[in-house]
Amino acid sequence: MTAPRATVRPARRTDLPEVAAVYGHHALHGVATFDEAPRPLAEWERKYDDLVARGLPFLVTEEAGRVTGFAHAGPYRPKPAYRYTVEDSVYLAPDATGRGLGAALLGALLDAC
Repeated sequence: MTAPRATVRPARRTDLPEVAAVYGHHALHGVATFDEAPRPLAEWERKYDDLVARGLPFLVTEEAGRVTGFAHAGPYRPKPAYRYTVEDSVYLAPDATGRGLGAALLGALLDAC
C-alpha cells in the first residue's frame, strides 16, 4: 500500500485545531517548544491572525484531508534592526516523520519568505 501523498499549502484558520494538536504533542513529549503545556486554540488564532496580517507565511502539510505538520515564519525580535529577520518553526505529527515532510515544509517556507 502506498502512503498518501502530502501537499504543502497555506494554512487556513480551520486548520488551527490540528496545528494546535501537533504542537501540543511536542510541548508534552519533546524539548523543542520550550513550552511545558499545549497552547490554547485562542492563542493559535491570535498567532495566525498576526502572521497573516504581517504577510508572513504559515504553511501546513496535508495528507488524506489531515494536517500532518506545519511551519511558519515569525518576527525574530522587536528591535528595529531585526525588522527583516524572521525565525522559522517546523513541527510534524509523530506519525509523519522520516518521509521528507519537514524538509518540504522548510523549503516551501523559505520560498515564501
